[in-house]
Amino acid sequence: MKKINNPYLFGSGIVLVLGALLHLVTIVGGPDWYAYIGAPDGIVAMARAGKRYPVLACIIIASILFVCAAFAFSGAGLIWRLPFRRKVLALIACGFIVRGVSFIPFAIWKPEALASVTNIRSVNALLLITSAICLFTGLGIALGLRQLMKSPA
Repeated sequence: MKKINNPYLFGSGIVLVLGALLHLVTIVGGPDWYAYIGAPDGIVAMARAGKRYPVLACIIIASILFVCAAFAFSGAGLIWRLPFRRKVLALIACGFIVRGVSFIPFAIWKPEALASVTNIRSVNALLLITSAICLFTGLGIALGLRQLMKSPA
């Protein structure tokens, strides 16, 4: 068994895998699950109508999260070294940090700006939880990247 040499990246990778699995399970759960995880009303309506787009959207999101997890696990030393690992981890960290800090202000000042990506129209528990998860995942990747940069290439 490989040794985990970067707990920040390992922990963030676990969170990313769990997020990906949640999106895949949502497909099985159906329209009520889409609504529960904050999918836009249009996506929920499409799921109720049996359209393929919600399924495809969840698969794409899950795939992106799995790829992010692979880079985190690569940086943690659990899997092979992926190309452009440090640069990709920096982009992933920035993306999650921006998501973590931006949705709450948008919900306060411009709630309609979130309408295309979520059915959240005000600050609520779901928004706070998902923002915190994204922020801490992004910070975990950033801290893990910092540790990775200090280690030999």
